[in-house]
Amino acid sequence: MVAMEIVQSVILITAAGSPIGKAISLHFASLGAKLALLDIDKAQLDQTYRACKAVGAQCEAYHLAKQDEGGIKYVFDSVDQQLGSIDVLINYTLGAELPALFSPSSVDRFSHSMLELTTTFFAFGKQAAHYMRNTNRQGVIVNLITQPQDNEQHQNFDSTKAIVSGLTLSWAKELSDFNIRVGGVAPITLGCDCSDCTTNNAINQHLQYEIVRSAEYIVTNDYFNGRMLEAEV
Repeated sequence: MVAMEIVQSVILITAAGSPIGKAISLHFASLGAKLALLDIDKAQLDQTYRACKAVGAQCEAYHLAKQDEGGIKYVFDSVDQQLGSIDVLINYTLGAELPALFSPSSVDRFSHSMLELTTTFFAFGKQAAHYMRNTNRQGVIVNLITQPQDNEQHQNFDSTKAIVSGLTLSWAKELSDFNIRVGGVAPITLGCDCSDCTTNNAINQHLQYEIVRSAEYIVTNDYFNGRMLEAEV
């Protein structure tokens, strides 16, 4: 297995219109990658696309209207035709709210949260694995999970982070025979827990930088596989 060269590599980035997705897109654009930008929010996706074009990136934007397997496969086929063979998937998801054990209807709420967290995330991982195996790409999947700003509503972020960590490890084992690496990035914290903190925006920007550099580290280091990096401020 050889180290990934980012220059001219084709990188597909999900949730590219989000703040983290935009930061990752601009960073890999600065390194010379060709970018496939994907999001369900067309307005935010267009903002990231314009920002990447403004810095001279070779990129295409893909609005994911349908989040089913057919829609995701269509995106992969379109990227392959327009930008070339896909080398990297940045598979980004937000942590879902998991209920406490004693909360009302906790089982039903857990099932809904797990469906919300894992379905699209898993579908992208599956499609990337099939694509890279079938095209003999020594590709990389980077699983990325972050905690929404509303920490009070997401006290169980460690649980959802553990789910992504477990999938990262199991996918890495399953794909090792095909020379496809899988790594993950998750923040230890996102933002500041202090209600009177006035430096929240600066901390968030610093953490975005740490997440972006962690993703780059996974892509470029051929020995990193089946593990998570924890970005922290």
